[in-house]
Amino acid sequence: EGEYRQTPAQLKRYKQYTLCINCMLCYAACPEYGLIPKFIGPAALALAHRWSSDSRDGGREQLQQEMAIAEGVWECSFTDACSEVGPEHVHPAAALQQEKI
Repeated sequence: EGEYRQTPAQLKRYKQYTLCINCMLCYAACPEYGLIPKFIGPAALALAHRWSSDSRDGGREQLQQEMAIAEGVWECSFTDACSEVGPEHVHPAAALQQEKI
């Protein structure tokens, strides 16, 4: 009901993750995805982080539960390979690490 307003600081928290172009190169570069086929992977987890960081979205708790499953963020060993191959400033590895906090 009504507008969902957001401050520039709130937008800055997740804006870089909205710049993903879905090229899926991060999956090709991810060593964990190659070893653990059920691993959700960097693109999906970074997208989930994008939505869980959006102050206007009410599904944060549910997204965090989904990301915390055995094949979720905890499988990431942070080699940063996914961030090296994708568009500049998107940095899916950082999104995964932020969800571990």
